[in-house]
Amino acid sequence: MTESQLQTIAKHIIEKSLDSIVVLDSDSKMIYANPALLKLSGYQKQELISKSLDFLFPHEINSDETKALKVENFLIGENSNYISGNHKEFDLYTKKGDLIPIELRIFEINEDENNRKQYSVRITDIREKKKLEEQKTLLINSLKRLAYMDELTLLPNRRSFYDSLQKTIAIVKRRNRDAILAVLDIDHFKGINDTYGHDIGDVVLKKIANIFMDCLREEDTVGRVGGEEFGCILPDTSQEGAVIVLERIRESVRNHRFFIFDNFYLNVTVSIGYTRVHPTHKPEEVIKFADIALYQAKNSGRDKIQSYPV
Repeated sequence: MTESQLQTIAKHIIEKSLDSIVVLDSDSKMIYANPALLKLSGYQKQELISKSLDFLFPHEINSDETKALKVENFLIGENSNYISGNHKEFDLYTKKGDLIPIELRIFEINEDENNRKQYSVRITDIREKKKLEEQKTLLINSLKRLAYMDELTLLPNRRSFYDSLQKTIAIVKRRNRDAILAVLDIDHFKGINDTYGHDIGDVVLKKIANIFMDCLREEDTVGRVGGEEFGCILPDTSQEGAVIVLERIRESVRNHRFFIFDNFYLNVTVSIGYTRVHPTHKPEEVIKFADIALYQAKNSGRDKIQSYPV
């Protein structure tokens, strides 16, 4: 294959390339732009030829990172590897004024008749790549939330609540603060599921979660730690203060009319056990003490509040 044939093939490849290709002289002036760049930027060829590469990236010119998009700035310092074909991301400014995220690569290709170097710039549209990255980030964040959130009530799940309790114990120990752990259980919840079905049980769970949130402060933590069991952490709260908060929750649940269907409403109550968070106790110990108090509240007739030690 002759040199002329190779040049013809290369020309066709460049003309048909999906990536934008620009040829620069040693002054970073555009001396060639392929059809892909014209389509991407919206400019005609005559509007680009003899323009500096900066023309396509006006928003990058004054940035501390780039100063100006001239080849010599890529040849020195930490940017020198981009002359070898590694990419750098910029926003290309179109004729319509749109900003398009792109990857830019610069290659040294040859010297002109005056022995001055020429460069090829490859510009790749990465809008789809950016979109996929955003979708991936959203998916990862969603999965992280699901890992720590109860899907039904949208409250912290048992794992997340346990982590919060560990942090609370550490704060109590380090700062000598008061804190209360309460365990709240819906009375006769199995009977609600058996009588009205799990769909109605789910409605009750979601509504009770909302009631808990309405009764608590922003700094308090409530989570679903079991089927019908919830945990509540009250930081900077004395036992006397805890009784006021927990009584408000108990009465709010008891006074709420849980709509089931048509004109039928269900009355629901909760039993509550609570204990002081001690700095020397492990999370499982604190939960155990609150569960003992809850058990006592259940045995005392339900719809009760009981502390540990009982």
